[in-house]
Amino acid sequence: MSLLGLEELKDYVKVLKQLFAEFLGTFLYLSITLLAGLTSNNSVSWHSLVVVTALSNGFLVASIIQVTGHISGGHINPAVTVGVLACGRMKIAKGILYISAQILGSLFGAFVAYGISEISTRGNLGATIPYNGLRVDQVFGLEFLMTFILVSVVLSVIDTNKPVTGLGSGALAIGISIVACQSSALFYSASLNPVRSLGPAVMMNIWSHHWVFWIGPLLGGLCAGLVYRFMLVYNSDM
Repeated sequence: MSLLGLEELKDYVKVLKQLFAEFLGTFLYLSITLLAGLTSNNSVSWHSLVVVTALSNGFLVASIIQVTGHISGGHINPAVTVGVLACGRMKIAKGILYISAQILGSLFGAFVAYGISEISTRGNLGATIPYNGLRVDQVFGLEFLMTFILVSVVLSVIDTNKPVTGLGSGALAIGISIVACQSSALFYSASLNPVRSLGPAVMMNIWSHHWVFWIGPLLGGLCAGLVYRFMLVYNSDM
């Protein structure tokens, strides 16, 4: 098979189903998590908001993976797709299509959240910007490390060489990893997902240090994929 993997696209019906699953999953994630964030902003304190956001995001992602995982793997995150690519479990052509579907789902999800929300509660629509005095390099480090953990868990879940595989309890494991990462830093609720940041940035035209919410997670996903591929992949001889 070629590096681009164009031959993977010949079964266009299967590919279209996978792309729709990624679009739908990302759309649901963005629309629901943005609306949940707006509701939480008016009902809990700042410290509690981080935990509330982590719990809602984690269980929401787990639910979406349970629905779409058997079709597309339930990536709904370019950083996860990059990690799967780096681990050698996907070819470049399909990876590009996955990320394109995720971006489209992000934009539609943010558009729906914007349309449903009231002006008085909309705020910045959950746009991700460095806050609480954190420097950009600190935000980069947090995004990198937390996404590294998330993608490592995803790769472990989908590792077909392990004695026990499947996305049943795996979806919950991925969701719990998001809860753990996002609630571990009480003054920072991580994005961990470039398209989570993209949708509200487009809708609200907020681009302050937006690049860090792409580069940090993508590099974290890339490193997780390489580390898992060469150091952590299951070996029955061990």
